[in-house]
Amino acid sequence: MLVSSQSFAQDARPGVAVLKEVSGNVLVSRESGLGAGLNGSRLSVGMRVITTNKSRATVVYDDGCEVILKENERFEVQTGKPCATLVSLPQSILLTPEGAAVATAAGSAAIFAATLPIIGGAAALAILRSARDSQNVSPS
Repeated sequence: MLVSSQSFAQDARPGVAVLKEVSGNVLVSRESGLGAGLNGSRLSVGMRVITTNKSRATVVYDDGCEVILKENERFEVQTGKPCATLVSLPQSILLTPEGAAVATAAGSAAIFAATLPIIGGAAALAILRSARDSQNVSPS
């Protein structure tokens, strides 16, 4: 009869890291979509961890590297990079000031584009009326 120890069973779990110090609403991508990120969840390469407002989590790699995610950040589990690089990879899920400026400019352009046909339409109608009134109409 084959018996394995509990530690061996834990080591055999798939993944390269574990989720720890989870507080608040933390999401983890799975094959079936997003799921709740819980303390002790194993993470495989390519999985994404997303923290929401007032949430935090730490991704602890099997080699000891710890990546801390603050609120409103995302991180994709990767390997083959130094710990210092991995620690710098979490990204904000909120608009950056540059992104907000682009969004504001796009919004302004949309408002301008929406009002332009009204202004242009009135001017075009006036030109058409003027052209129509200046033409001689002959019976056919």
